[in-house]
Amino acid sequence: MTSKGMIFLMMLAVVKPVIAHSVIVDGGQVHLKGELVNGGCAVAPESQNMRIEMGQYRTNAFSGVGSFSTVNVPFTLRLVDCSTDVSGTVGVMFEGATPVEDPQVFLATSRPGESPISSGVGLAIFDPQQRQVIPNAPAISELQMDERELAFHFSARYRAISEHLVPGNIQSDVWFTLIYP
Repeated sequence: MTSKGMIFLMMLAVVKPVIAHSVIVDGGQVHLKGELVNGGCAVAPESQNMRIEMGQYRTNAFSGVGSFSTVNVPFTLRLVDCSTDVSGTVGVMFEGATPVEDPQVFLATSRPGESPISSGVGLAIFDPQQRQVIPNAPAISELQMDERELAFHFSARYRAISEHLVPGNIQSDVWFTLIYP
């Protein structure tokens, strides 16, 4: 064997263990989160992250503090796969921030995405009997779970909470929770 061949074999003997050795570096953690519930109904996909277009209103359309817009904007929360194994009835509770001036409505802010400021109006939600749903309060109406699918019908209106109304885009963030009494 030539000296070049011998050097090649010696290098191969040194390099082979380095190539075969694996290096393990801790790359972090993965956290998986889920929830197991015993609910009587599931929220239909189209009702899970709703965007309701309230439309455009003139600032002079309100007759003063406490006055409502003339337009009722309807919306429906649809529940599916209902079962009476958990409860015979289900209600809906609405939660969200309320303005200091009027805790009977949800906060409606101008300039979404920027520093939000009060628009001078709040968002009121009404049940089918036109009873106002009070924010962060227990459900005022319930439905019997005698069908596999249920629909809660509501409507929304703006209410003036200040003498000074701020023109611009308005947004309200409201969450709902299913209540099984």
